[in-house]
Amino acid sequence: MAVATGALRPGEKLPTVRDLATELRINFNTVVRAYREMQAEGLLSSRQGSGTFVSESAGEVGQEEARRVVRRMIREAIRTARNAGLSQAEIADMMVRALDGEGQEEQQQRGGTARPDDDGV
Repeated sequence: MAVATGALRPGEKLPTVRDLATELRINFNTVVRAYREMQAEGLLSSRQGSGTFVSESAGEVGQEEARRVVRRMIREAIRTARNAGLSQAEIADMMVRALDGEGQEEQQQRGGTARPDDDGV
């Protein structure tokens, strides 16, 4: 997930197993196992004598994980809205307004002119 959020970038070097275990105060073998699992998933690559790095393909894997998380969050938001008694049309309208608001924020950040967000969601 850290790759999808930009906290870790492809090619970035990770801490040594020993350093990470010490920092997190967890067993050395736990870190070894986690690094191995992430290597098997294609998220990490090891270079003999150089260390462990975020693989170049990790960004694609991270993006798919981010999509899964967002889909789960959207489903939860829809469940919450339905439990609150909102109709499908009302929920869709709120989603569109939220997306429109995002576009306006991006335009404002780029220096464009957009109407202030009325937070009509």
